[in-house]
Amino acid sequence: MKNLLKFGALISLTLIALAFTSGESEGLQDCKILHEGTFTYGPTKDSIRVYIKGNKHRETHYNGKYTIESTLEWVSDCEYNTTLLSADLPNFPFEPGVVMNVKIMQVKGKEILYTATVNGNSWPGIFTKLE
Repeated sequence: MKNLLKFGALISLTLIALAFTSGESEGLQDCKILHEGTFTYGPTKDSIRVYIKGNKHRETHYNGKYTIESTLEWVSDCEYNTTLLSADLPNFPFEPGVVMNVKIMQVKGKEILYTATVNGNSWPGIFTKLE
């Protein structure tokens, strides 16, 4: 009887571990959703648009009044580096040539949770795919 209980506990633990592992990989397997398209991010969700196509990355702020242009280099399906080419956004804190690393942490439907890092400073964010 004790062996049966131990076996049952071992099977239960294995199934729980597999459920957690498959859930994590399931969220990350959809990273290609960010490889091309139109996205929003930020507190207003309406004013900041991100356009990704090939190795081009463009953001428009305040309904297209200001633009940030960058190049993209995919490190893996779930991580990329973007190098700033130009920005006309007032008080923008970065100069051309700065590199931002973005790691996709999880994909939930059309929402892409990420962590961005520039010059050792990191912050979380959420992209929402529009198309």
